Amino acid sequence: MSVEEARTILRNDHAPFVDWCEAAFRLCSLPGASFEDWLLCLRRRGLPAETGACRLYVVTKRPRTNEGSESMIFDHDDWRDYLRHEKLIA
Repeated sequence: MSVEEARTILRNDHAPFVDWCEAAFRLCSLPGASFEDWLLCLRRRGLPAETGACRLYVVTKRPRTNEGSESMIFDHDDWRDYLRHEKLIA
C-alpha cells in the first residue's frame, strides 16, 4: 500500500475499521509519510489513532508524565496545536 492509498483509506468515512488500521500502520512505517499523515490517523478512534500518536511521540519526543498509555494524547486538535507551536507544521 502506498502513502497515497493509505491517505485515501483514512479519509474514507465508510472504509472498514480493519482497513483504517492497516492504513495507519502503513503511514507510520513508510518513509514518505509526514506529520499531516500521522495527524490523519488521529481522526479515527482506537487503534489507528493510537498508532498515529505513538509515531508522533517517537518523532517529536513530546514529553509525557509517565510511560503508561494513560499519559498519551490521542486528540487530533491537541496534536495539531502542539505541532504548530513547535513549528513542525504550518
